[in-house]
Amino acid sequence: MLDKTPIKVVTEAKFLGVIFDRILSYSSHVNYLKTNCLKALDILKVVGHTDWGADQKTLLCLYRALVRSKLDYGCIVYGAASNNILKKLDPIHHQGLRIALGAFRTSPVTSLYAKAQEMSLKNRRKKLSMNYVLKLKTCPDNPAYSCVFEPPNSKLFEKSSLTPPLGLRILPLFEDSKIDLDMVDDTTVSDTPP
Repeated sequence: MLDKTPIKVVTEAKFLGVIFDRILSYSSHVNYLKTNCLKALDILKVVGHTDWGADQKTLLCLYRALVRSKLDYGCIVYGAASNNILKKLDPIHHQGLRIALGAFRTSPVTSLYAKAQEMSLKNRRKKLSMNYVLKLKTCPDNPAYSCVFEPPNSKLFEKSSLTPPLGLRILPLFEDSKIDLDMVDDTTVSDTPP
């Protein structure tokens, strides 16, 4: 009870647009995202009609605004889902690129990425996560700083099959990219007004 109001027990909760389930599998969120993006792809199909539709550049801009923006939102959080769950979003990304480029269904995915100058969703999630962590590194006063750079109970995830938190998932990416996080300086605001 909270202020004499009973609190419901639910299996899922939506917070800032991301659906959290009881075991943090993010399966519900990915399914919700998939149906939501399919509706946006329908708009893209209408605008990109072969007889009177828009050109490739316009369709790619629309794809990035209507579909990819939805796939990007919250990907730092739901990126902790298993690869099997996250792979459900790949066909949407590929279909959107095919519609925007006017490509055949049999066109190889790598050629779609090259022609549209896009990357796979997996690599995009990595890039956005790394951007977030680099930005967070410049702000040690941020409440999320200690959770990412000094994750509690990190020993629990060493030999566990559980998905580690962002701080532990992201460190190997920086090591592979040869980016030294210690070289990132804090953001300082000048006392002198502009």
